[in-house]
Amino acid sequence: MMCAAALCVNRTLFGKNFNNSPQPLAVSPDNGITALNDETTVIHTRNFSKAQGYAGFVPLDIYITNGNIDSIVALENSETPSFFARTAPLLNAWNGKSVREAAEMEPDAISGATYSSLAIIENVESGIAAYMNADSAKHTNSMPLKMWCALAVVLAACIVPLFVKNRIYLKVQLVANVIVLGFWAGQFLDYTLMLKYLSNGFSLPAALTAIVMLIAAFIYPLFGRRQHYCTHICPFGAAQMLVASFCTYKIKISPKILKGLDNFRKILWAVLMLLLWTDTASRWPDLELFQAFMFQSAPAGIIIAAGVFIALSAIVSRPYCRFVCPTGSLFKCAENI
Repeated sequence: MMCAAALCVNRTLFGKNFNNSPQPLAVSPDNGITALNDETTVIHTRNFSKAQGYAGFVPLDIYITNGNIDSIVALENSETPSFFARTAPLLNAWNGKSVREAAEMEPDAISGATYSSLAIIENVESGIAAYMNADSAKHTNSMPLKMWCALAVVLAACIVPLFVKNRIYLKVQLVANVIVLGFWAGQFLDYTLMLKYLSNGFSLPAALTAIVMLIAAFIYPLFGRRQHYCTHICPFGAAQMLVASFCTYKIKISPKILKGLDNFRKILWAVLMLLLWTDTASRWPDLELFQAFMFQSAPAGIIIAAGVFIALSAIVSRPYCRFVCPTGSLFKCAENI
């Protein structure tokens, strides 16, 4: 089902393009570096790097004038515009540096746009290395500290609950999910991320955390750990569970209403999947409430809706997870199969 969605929305599957329209020729090794004049040269990073952002490739053009980086221009990509806009300071980080200085730089990723930032950094490194006639790009197989912390939190959520049944530990884990995975690293599963991986494949090591999350979501249920991702890892689910723990009063919902709400979730999910399969309003994944963790760039409507569901979770157990979440519905469908 998700492969079909990836084909309909992105026209690619595991890196193979299925677009019927004529495609522009790829930049060849001979013309990946273009001399505009005697002073300015342009490096087309699409020729040297396949680094992926959050939703796909992030090609750049690097302008070098008299041996110094003049500007770096991001070309058309599939990143969510509001999030990618946050990388503007990073794109300017190399300006004015000599090529050798730029090759030695190690800029930090931008919070809230980590995947895009890492793709930009790798693209710049690859392009500069090619410009300097290096045999290969400067790849460091390293991730920012927050990404390693996020991976550690996810691994703990996957392993510790198998052996430890403790309320205090569970609350600590939920807090870590919200703070580290949600607000600090922006690591969570959603449709945008899954469609990206199906279309373009994984880019390591940046995708390690997401890979572990996908294992928890799709593989763990095969061994009896149903909804393990939703109840032990998902930062938005964790936020709802934490708020619920501070309020003892809960609204009693009749079985009839519960069934109606569950049917609503299924119908909503079916409609949203049809929108992807027909490539109609296929940008709806950008509206999933997980984006609220990147509050500095998330739309106000997303933040407000997320706040409403978090507040409602004080008296209704995990309302978004149980009655709305499209990503959670996908996981439930996989469990039932």
